Amino acid sequence: MSVRDFALPDLGEGLEEGEIVEWLVAVGDTIELNQPVASIETAKAVVEVPSPFAGTVVELLGAVGETLEVGSTFVRIDTAGGAAAPAPDATTDDGGTAAAAPKSTGLDADTEPQPLVGYGNRGGGGRRRRRGGAGAAAADAVVESDTRARAKPPVRKLAKDLGVDLATIGTGSGPEGTITREDVRAAAATRIVAEQAPAPAAPAAPAAPDAREAAPATRRSSVIEALVGAEAPAGGGEKPVPGFRGRRPGEVEQVSGIRKRIIAKMEQSRRDIPHALCSRDADLTELWDLRRDLTAQARDEGLDVRISPTALVMRATVLGLRRFPTLNAVYDQEAGEIRLLEHINLGCAVDTDRGLMVPNVKDAHAKSLVQIAAETEQLAQACRDGSATPAQLTGGTFTVDNYGSFGNDDGNPIINAPEVGILGIGVIREKPWVVERGSERGGGGEIQVRRVARFQLAFDHRVCDGGEAGRFVTYVAQLCEQPARILLHA
Repeated sequence: MSVRDFALPDLGEGLEEGEIVEWLVAVGDTIELNQPVASIETAKAVVEVPSPFAGTVVELLGAVGETLEVGSTFVRIDTAGGAAAPAPDATTDDGGTAAAAPKSTGLDADTEPQPLVGYGNRGGGGRRRRRGGAGAAAADAVVESDTRARAKPPVRKLAKDLGVDLATIGTGSGPEGTITREDVRAAAATRIVAEQAPAPAAPAAPAAPDAREAAPATRRSSVIEALVGAEAPAGGGEKPVPGFRGRRPGEVEQVSGIRKRIIAKMEQSRRDIPHALCSRDADLTELWDLRRDLTAQARDEGLDVRISPTALVMRATVLGLRRFPTLNAVYDQEAGEIRLLEHINLGCAVDTDRGLMVPNVKDAHAKSLVQIAAETEQLAQACRDGSATPAQLTGGTFTVDNYGSFGNDDGNPIINAPEVGILGIGVIREKPWVVERGSERGGGGEIQVRRVARFQLAFDHRVCDGGEAGRFVTYVAQLCEQPARILLHA
């Protein structure tokens, strides 16, 4: 037996720890080189960690919900008879140090495959922290019993919240049998109805009048709780109906993963950046109609893409950042420099079950409207299903936040440091609006019902002055009011 220790590798972007979301293998499994062994949630994303060894799994050192530091051993593999990549600190026969195996590019199919990730820069023996909080042990038990079920991390979290054992669902309704949120909610509803259904009455004992009167109310309660995914009350006590995303009053949530990252970023932003705001209302009636026509034209050309109002605003934002480059910049306080960036990595705030995430479209200035629209949809979906990578969530230079999708007219966007600006978009709502008659200036106008939204810019006043910020908002709004102007710079 030749047992190798597999330490939690450096997952990139300076991340130092990760939480075990799901084991993808079990003790005794035979695995191949680069086969994923676990899903790990970092402060930025959920990633599948591949094995640098081929062989048989001997031991899994960590439970679901446990937090490991980079460099901590979390899998032991018997590599006898299997290909293994050398660890970075492995020694050669002559006593020298072997070079670390290069990462696979996916283009070297004719050569021996290399490990997809390397070892972390920390030594072994790192600390482990078990997630606490009420109900953590029960939640872990549910997940540990269904590690073989096919479900994405957000679905597993929902199953935890609703007390559903994924193993009881079996094959899901998603692609390749993947269990979906709808499958979990249906299982929760079925269980609740079954648990709350009145027990069959004994043949010789007629039901009491008060039991017959209570039955309709019980059934109504079952239906209501099933619709929202509530658990059956334990011990006869009534449990509060869960609120948004399964949360209940009185619960305690541990700060970890994405939430921990959000807190750190928001504190840094408010502490270090002097925010200033400016806004402008815009008539987006033409943009509203154009996005529908462009979507239809894209579908006619065989493109599976939806041109949303947000995509058009993002394209207009790129043009605005080119004209007002101090909003696409980095302030280096130690060097005393403001660096105006050539590239534009345009972020788009995404609301997910795990919290706010901000992926970014790399090199948005070099991409068409169709490309921006398609990539934004793909990034948003990756954030929601937990497959977004740290690279997709870092490196942004400016952010667009569409809080109008929640029905909000206004907001107070917080700058995503180290960026120096963020543009918020309110809901596009029908409102009375004064429309000028013809092209005459000062000739008055008439009130019409138009689709209007508010653009609000938060900017770092150390880097950008109010005059430039105000002109930027006006320029982007004007492009969106007359969206054909965007085509001048396509």
